[in-house]
Amino acid sequence: MAPFDEDNLVPCFGFGDDTTRDQEVFSFHGDQSPCYGFEEVLACYKKIAPNLRLSGPTSYGPVIEAAIDIVEKSKGQYHVLIIIADGQVTKNTRDGELSPQEEQTIKAIVDASSYPLSIILVGVGDGPWEDMKRFDDKIPAREFDNFQFVNFTAIMSEKATLSEKETTFALTALMEIPLQYKAAVEFGVMGCSTGRAKKIFPRPPPVPCSSRSAPCREPSPALFA
Repeated sequence: MAPFDEDNLVPCFGFGDDTTRDQEVFSFHGDQSPCYGFEEVLACYKKIAPNLRLSGPTSYGPVIEAAIDIVEKSKGQYHVLIIIADGQVTKNTRDGELSPQEEQTIKAIVDASSYPLSIILVGVGDGPWEDMKRFDDKIPAREFDNFQFVNFTAIMSEKATLSEKETTFALTALMEIPLQYKAAVEFGVMGCSTGRAKKIFPRPPPVPCSSRSAPCREPSPALFA
């Protein structure tokens, strides 16, 4: 995604620790500024991750709502939200019934379809991921199909060269982006502010991450991680 990011600014959020659980997100920076480039994203992640105490239940709703809020503030510029997760949405109900976390996530995805926002969920680790493979089918009518699941671990476990696996992952993750962008244009959600987005106030990061590679500016159409 980096070649498509004009200003190299990446808003980053974390979730699923003992402070955010399934209700909130935290920003990678205390002032809620975006990271400058993927080098800073990785540096902040390496500093923050060892200090996290992971805690369930798991919902992707809060991070999707945070992305919607940024798209709204950008006056409807097209964005891509990439969620990197090591587990699927919590399901503690009988077959055929949705858990509160599933309902929250589905509602957020449906709400996001009113904005020029594509959502890519990247599964890392052994999951389990079976429910996420079928998750798209559980989502009711949307303005456009805005959600894509990619099993990173499965792709990287295939018998192929590293270059071939990286190419497969990139193609799988991005294959729906052109159609989603076209759909967002056709449905008239580009360049519009709805005024309905939930205002999100991220928590500060568990540890400060203040090293910056460049002066912070307002992000233009970019990437969330």
